[in-house]
Amino acid sequence: MKHIVLDTCIILHILRANELGKKSLDIIENLGDDVIIIISVVTKAELESLKIQQAWGANRVQKLNAFLATAIYIDISSSDSILLECYAKIDAYSKRKGTDKNGNILHGSARTMGKNDLWIVATAYSLNLTLLTADGDFDHLHNTFLNIIKIA
Repeated sequence: MKHIVLDTCIILHILRANELGKKSLDIIENLGDDVIIIISVVTKAELESLKIQQAWGANRVQKLNAFLATAIYIDISSSDSILLECYAKIDAYSKRKGTDKNGNILHGSARTMGKNDLWIVATAYSLNLTLLTADGDFDHLHNTFLNIIKIA
């Protein structure tokens, strides 16, 4: 059974049924019939906010709800020490403050990341899963922390 974490933008492209949405669905389908979609609760919150901000119609809301019903959600919890540690490591690394096991600074790119993006990528990293995105916000983490599939 294969799992994949979806970034918010991927779900938006799928709902729009645009070219990036079609590419995203192809990638998901190529993982196999038993693929499980994982979504951070942050992604769900972002989508709920966009639904309000953009006054989505009933048809689009129905499409969103149908798609989200197929996913498993990962919550943010103060008791999830692995998720919290992953968030902290990625945040520090993105500010060139991360260290390896010996205390040596890891030389990654300094990249300001939005807090929601940090939670989403920490979710994928904590579960050791691939993140599917269309954004460049995660480029500096590819093959350092996790595998990222970026569609363009």
